[in-house]
Amino acid sequence: MRKAKVARNLVVAVAVVVIVISSIYVMAAESGKVAIGKDLGKTIGMPILTGELWQKMEGDAKVAFIWGLWHTVAVEHFLMDKYPDLKKDNFSSKVIEGSEKSALTMNQMVALVDQYYQANPDHIDKPVVGVLWHTVVRPNITTGIAGRPLKPEN
Repeated sequence: MRKAKVARNLVVAVAVVVIVISSIYVMAAESGKVAIGKDLGKTIGMPILTGELWQKMEGDAKVAFIWGLWHTVAVEHFLMDKYPDLKKDNFSSKVIEGSEKSALTMNQMVALVDQYYQANPDHIDKPVVGVLWHTVVRPNITTGIAGRPLKPEN
């Protein structure tokens, strides 16, 4: 029980850093650049949560990761509303835009990520944030980060 609680707390703490990394990853993916990928963890000096670890995680830890990620997005959204000079068409604003239209629960998002990795075992190294972007956010937005056009899905 204690290990699960420590793991959940660690995942939530990491989610704060994930927001910045996520923005970089999604912008690179949407622009078609390959500069960011499997070496992202080396570039930023911390591991990236991919399907390999995701599939080994307990359900509570998966929910904690999504909760931490969405909580961080919500805090940034609150601050952008409070301080208009912070408003940007960034990763957080796109997550809010896309997830408001889908209205999924955290458990439903966990299930989508689980289903993605089960259906795509050859994409086990894809970051969880990338899976969430493509399954929850991207289908519900019309432009990408910074107003960039969304590249066609493969």
